[in-house]
Amino acid sequence: MTSHSDEPTSSVGTGAGPLPKRAYTTIVIEREIAVPRRVAWDGLLDMLASVAGGYVSEGDPAPHGVGAVLEFGLGDLALSEEVISFEPPWRRVYELSGAPVALYQGTTAFVDRGDSCLMSWSLLVDPLPGSASDAFMAAAEKFLTGFADRLKDMVESGG
Repeated sequence: MTSHSDEPTSSVGTGAGPLPKRAYTTIVIEREIAVPRRVAWDGLLDMLASVAGGYVSEGDPAPHGVGAVLEFGLGDLALSEEVISFEPPWRRVYELSGAPVALYQGTTAFVDRGDSCLMSWSLLVDPLPGSASDAFMAAAEKFLTGFADRLKDMVESGG
């Protein structure tokens, strides 16, 4: 995990000086996948819907697009994922609620590499103070790493 900070140099119109520092955590999981981007993209969408048991609300375009909502559990947490940007077959961005974090935004992106592609799944997280988010962050990284491995195996085997 990598921490990044944003430190504005001034606060506009208040004369109060710099805004407080925010520390964000990023997690990036990458996989080279030996299929064209479109095949990997379609596999991702099928697998997401399957793991969550389908969409609670369909998005635009249906069913996977902006506004689509998936609900699922991770440990004893009930989580909800809403798609906030959808650019097939390249990029999908979602926000997660129900987790012990102040902000969780995930982006899955695919880049062509000839007959294969690179999948990058990145998380931007604003953890709660202290260690309140630590167990969730470890579980989320483990889950997404396993998901990425299963997706790679599934689409490369033609499943």
